[in-house]
Amino acid sequence: MREGPKKPACFGCPDDLRYSDPIPKKNMGVMMHMGERFCTGGKKARRFKRSDPKITVPGWCPRRKNPCELRIYAIKNAGEWWLYNSLKHDLGRTPSPDGFRYALTQELPTELSPREFWKRLECEPYQDVLGVSLEPYSVVEIDDGLKPAFFFYVDGGFTLLYSFNTDRARKNKKEE
Repeated sequence: MREGPKKPACFGCPDDLRYSDPIPKKNMGVMMHMGERFCTGGKKARRFKRSDPKITVPGWCPRRKNPCELRIYAIKNAGEWWLYNSLKHDLGRTPSPDGFRYALTQELPTELSPREFWKRLECEPYQDVLGVSLEPYSVVEIDDGLKPAFFFYVDGGFTLLYSFNTDRARKNKKEE
């Protein structure tokens, strides 16, 4: 199976807190004791239980979006499309997409997480998985609230992108 998006982890999250003070104290609405781990993402801190996953994000994470957001970005105009094709021909490979060449074309909710989307692409056509058809060189973003995943549709298949400038792409307007 192809390497796909990883399960998100709490480590590195600004809301992940391991209380290390030997003196217990009440903070953010809960009593904190040394060695306990808390999520401070909501109004009230929440202590991790023994049954919660040790590395990956638990289902109750306040940052998690349910359902996930699906966004589709396409090349914004015909001139950019021709430039992209020329670059592909001259370089002999497909260049990585840049946000300034793209515009947001669709935004809708999806029940699929990035990992589930990637796994279903192994055995199903993307039209059945997404419910929409894509233009060549489109970028699909699935945002679960924790870490968005980007998939680049090129040559009839998908590759995983590690970054994409969504802020710049959302400022652009799609021209016909």
